[in-house]
Amino acid sequence: MPRTAPNNPAKERILEAAMTLFAQRGYEGTSFNDITELCGAKRSLVLYHYSSKDELWRRAVGQVCQRFNDEMERRLEWDDAASDEDKMRTSMAAFIDTLVAVPEYGQIFLREGTSTGPRLDWMAQNFAPPATLSIRFRDSNFSRRVKRSVLRDVITATCLGITALGPLLDVSLAAALHRKSAGVYPLTRKRRDEVISLMMRLAMD
Repeated sequence: MPRTAPNNPAKERILEAAMTLFAQRGYEGTSFNDITELCGAKRSLVLYHYSSKDELWRRAVGQVCQRFNDEMERRLEWDDAASDEDKMRTSMAAFIDTLVAVPEYGQIFLREGTSTGPRLDWMAQNFAPPATLSIRFRDSNFSRRVKRSVLRDVITATCLGITALGPLLDVSLAAALHRKSAGVYPLTRKRRDEVISLMMRLAMD
């Protein structure tokens, strides 16, 4: 996964603005004018640091992915005696909590993951955070189901959806429950644990 480490304030402001806008509006919905307006830099300065919109998108998304992985690594902790079930539960909690902490990750992948093309190809190669790839399960059959079957996609899509689409889901569920809030957005610990329990049933069945 590419690392991006801006070494001056102007370059960092440009990248931060790009990350925000690409997450909120997507690649097609973001223009150089949007970026310059948000970061306060001239177009010439943006192009000095990033030769094209495509390069800026890749750098911005790469930085989001790196932040996501760093954040998730800090949350993945268990002892050597942990069972596969404990590891799975902990990794799902870490994934969801990190999606909440780094919302741009889920927003970008939901926006750009619906259309084929070079950006989708890039994301497919950089989608899985290294922190998740390092998880090792004792049971080879369980490991295969979690990492190499559609179960992986169901769990990932559910976690992405419950966080990135949180505002919509909260309004919808709150209306069904006749409440002002359903605890989906902001995501409460109770709702998070409910999602994990449901996913664990799928994983352990």
